[in-house]
Amino acid sequence: MLTFAASLYVLDTTGSAAIFATLISVTNIPLIIFSPIGGALADRFSKKKIIILADFTSLFLIALLALLLFRGHATIFLIGMVLALITTISTCYQPVVSAAIAQINLLKHSPATSVSERKAEFLIKANASVQVVKASSRFAAPIIAGVLYPLIGIHLFVAIIGVLFMFSASINFFLKLPHVKIENSMSLIKTIATDIRNGLHYIAIKDNRFLKLALTLCVIVMFYTALLAVALPFIIRVIFALSEQHFAGAKAAAGFATILGGVLASRGKISRWVRLEYFHKWIFLLGIVSMPSGFSFLLPNFSETAVYLVFVSGFFLAIIVFAVLHVLVFATIQREVPQEMVGKITSLIIAVVIAASPIGQRVMGFLLVTVPFPVIFLTISVTTLFIAAITKRVFIKHIPAPPDS
Repeated sequence: MLTFAASLYVLDTTGSAAIFATLISVTNIPLIIFSPIGGALADRFSKKKIIILADFTSLFLIALLALLLFRGHATIFLIGMVLALITTISTCYQPVVSAAIAQINLLKHSPATSVSERKAEFLIKANASVQVVKASSRFAAPIIAGVLYPLIGIHLFVAIIGVLFMFSASINFFLKLPHVKIENSMSLIKTIATDIRNGLHYIAIKDNRFLKLALTLCVIVMFYTALLAVALPFIIRVIFALSEQHFAGAKAAAGFATILGGVLASRGKISRWVRLEYFHKWIFLLGIVSMPSGFSFLLPNFSETAVYLVFVSGFFLAIIVFAVLHVLVFATIQREVPQEMVGKITSLIIAVVIAASPIGQRVMGFLLVTVPFPVIFLTISVTTLFIAAITKRVFIKHIPAPPDS
């Protein structure tokens, strides 16, 4: 909510779309740079202390931003710096949360008394719950910020965000995450560098399934985030010449699809398919369900509403499947990677995947003005099916033996 409201404040203050876009881009840079560092910290230090420290540091930065705003000293540069720092801190959360889930699973299901299938089910449900919460916040935050910011102004809005962070930090004091201290004689910087190097060695050499997993996700994310971030608004607003309400409806459908995907991943029979051995089948399904968006351009005799619904349905179904893939990947890491490596492996995969997004968006911007739309969408769908076939051959060698019942 803070990033959204602060960005609107900058846009209202400067009236510059270029500055607005630059601010959004700057806040995304830390996701790539600092994710591996966050993963190393998650495996080396107390996860509970990292979470609490992150909340209080964010609270301090928000208080500083509020003070600057109330005194009239909040320049665009300072706002951008504060948002970038807060985003940097939040970047550490994903690998810490992933490592914490694996740790809770280990405590909840000790090797001597638990069944591996039960462990897998717990990890799937835990990751699905995290996915639902994150998706719900991304869905609700712009709506809440869009309503509150014009009503109460940026000053009071930032103060409310500060109170929420204080509440979050207080709640996290009650977390029960025991920490086993790892003896180390190196400096913090050398320790982090060594841990990142060990993580790279693990995914590239020791268990290269995860490098293959990261590269596969990299390509898929490059395709589908470009469609969602660039093609969706461009086609609805410019090509179809539809209203802002139509675009808002499509964005709302995308947010709901992410939540629905997380819920489905944890439910009954579906959760049994959220395994690495079925990875290629989910990718195949992704290629199939995304096809309606491409076929929507081949319906010239249908009404405007029908074409819009068919176009959006492809995105809606694809996002549901992609949300399940997200749960599958992180549950696999937590289940099969050694406890002391979960944070590092998670953060490295996140960095690789996120780095693909801007590349895909730039390429999509070029394709939308040079290639017919049906060709773009259907080519991506067919390429996804091809990736599914390759993925099956790559991972078929690594399918684990059936778990003990």
